[in-house]
Amino acid sequence: MNFFLGFCPDEKANYKIRKVIVEVGKVFDGLQIPVRWSDPSSYHLYILTLGHSLSFLRLFWLKYKLKGFTIKPFKVVFNTVHIGISRKYKELIYLDLKEGGEEMRNILFELRKRLTIKDQGKFIPHLVLGRVSEDLSAQEYTNISKDLYRVAKDLDINKIEFEVIGLKLIKNSSTGFQILLELNQIQ
Repeated sequence: MNFFLGFCPDEKANYKIRKVIVEVGKVFDGLQIPVRWSDPSSYHLYILTLGHSLSFLRLFWLKYKLKGFTIKPFKVVFNTVHIGISRKYKELIYLDLKEGGEEMRNILFELRKRLTIKDQGKFIPHLVLGRVSEDLSAQEYTNISKDLYRVAKDLDINKIEFEVIGLKLIKNSSTGFQILLELNQIQ
């Protein structure tokens, strides 16, 4: 179980992302590499992870600290599909952002100040499509990266976009995805 602040793409963007997965999936199927694809109903972009548990008191504290917290609406536009966001997460298949990443960073910095949370390291805005289920050799990783680049050029991923109007407190667990609180106050 994991709790975080973030947002979800709208239905139109969600549909286009699912179409991308069909084409990207062919790359992995062709190489016979198993992938655990994310559930389309749980696509999200997280800004701040709050941990594996959220007590009633912590939820009350969170509501208090975020009372009156507003964000200006902004647009998220995806760029392309990648594998391996870092050495630690080499198995991750994700969409990076062309637009909206800077706004997400600004929201993150504001949230860290309000909630007095220490820096948790690098923040790379992305949407997870899935995870490779086995360890990849250096050659397999290189081949997949090249194939993803080739396939992504023909997919118009940069036309997938949606408007963000507020943050959500989201609970993600093995049983599903649940929005606990919507922070939709707009400036």
